[in-house]
Amino acid sequence: MTNSLAHYISSNTVEYNTIFKRYDIRGKYPDEISPEVAKKIAKIYFNFYHLSKIIIGHDSIDGANEIYSEISNELAGYGVNVTQIGMVSSPRLYYASAKLNIKYGIMITASHLGAGFTGIKLINDGVPPPEEDLVKLSQIYESKRDISLTSKKGGINFYDINSPYASDVVAFIKSSLTKYKIVIDASNGPNAPVIDKIFSEINIPYTAINMEVKGSGLSHPTNPKIPENRVQLVNAVKESKADLGIIWDGDGDRAYFVDSKGKVIAPEFTASLIAADIKNKLGYKTITSDIRASSAIEQECSKDNIEVVRLKAWHVPIKEEMEKDSKIGFGYEVSGHYVFSDFYKIDDGLLASLVFLRALNNNEKSLSELLKDFRNTYYILEEINFESEKSEEEVVDLLKNTYKDGKVILIDGVTVEYSDWRFNLRSSRTEPILRLNISGISQKTVDENLSKIKSIIKS
Repeated sequence: MTNSLAHYISSNTVEYNTIFKRYDIRGKYPDEISPEVAKKIAKIYFNFYHLSKIIIGHDSIDGANEIYSEISNELAGYGVNVTQIGMVSSPRLYYASAKLNIKYGIMITASHLGAGFTGIKLINDGVPPPEEDLVKLSQIYESKRDISLTSKKGGINFYDINSPYASDVVAFIKSSLTKYKIVIDASNGPNAPVIDKIFSEINIPYTAINMEVKGSGLSHPTNPKIPENRVQLVNAVKESKADLGIIWDGDGDRAYFVDSKGKVIAPEFTASLIAADIKNKLGYKTITSDIRASSAIEQECSKDNIEVVRLKAWHVPIKEEMEKDSKIGFGYEVSGHYVFSDFYKIDDGLLASLVFLRALNNNEKSLSELLKDFRNTYYILEEINFESEKSEEEVVDLLKNTYKDGKVILIDGVTVEYSDWRFNLRSSRTEPILRLNISGISQKTVDENLSKIKSIIKS
């Protein structure tokens, strides 16, 4: 990591060389996050928020179950009533927190990092603690000062969340989705245990790969944004002559889609169809999109008289905007998070997949026809990552001055819009890199402008 970029990012949050990141806690297991480290963090969390009850779940990656047990016992020893829900996806932890009305939660998950890593997602009312609180928690942890607490007798009970979750998902869909043959890639993650029940009740014809839940030796890395991680799905779609492929990340909160030829489907396409479906089913006429997305989302949603509100990247701004504005029924971001206001405002890759399928099933055109129309109108590159000697601040200044004749938007980095193309450049909030999203009316337009932006970043 370059010093300039590291300084820019860490000046607003915590240093990257700690396990505390901007939104959660992540590190190598057990070198950086061991059961003892996790217990210390749980103790700090308890003392900071004066917890009386909490809900705890874990993913399938090696080490998560041990940390889950140790944290549960640690908190119960301070008088906390602990509700365990076992191995679940992150969305099922959020769902359980809302369903059982337990404000505070801990999800032990490596997220998309996979085997060899683990992490701790702290949940306050369905979202991470405020950034300033996470910084304070980090400072307490780094100070290494001992926190003296009185032992009290709490309790640990187990609640099977899978059955009510599956039932509520099926009730939310309220459809039989038989039109398309699909392949799903569960990425050896915790979505697998609920798939059969949900898909059988909705009558989805599907083939599944990587359904075996594993703690290590995963079939592929679990970040679906990376094209190499979708290769098995692409091959399975082609071999089975399926219409659609779906892949979830390691903790199940994100979804990516590929067509019958294995080509990735732009999130703007998925989101515009979901937006129309949500309007038809629930009456909502406003959605949110993160600032990185192409102008395709506004143009497609305008056909159905749906308003698009632009936000910073990440799923938390979506949830916060939904809390402020009851007219918003759905929100998404291009990394694959999809949030539904009428389903506890949780980001859930599995639920998003089903709503997308419902939208496709109810559309008069076929998926291939819809995609042909979309791709003939918009050219959208997948996100490109850069290392740079310059800070985000320096690059933003260069770009906004270079493209000052366009519409410049300073929400989350810099976005510049023209009539025939647009781009957003921002620093990653979890890695020391710059991220570029660029789109336009044609490949030629995008390629020409991409070349110029690259030269500015690397100069």
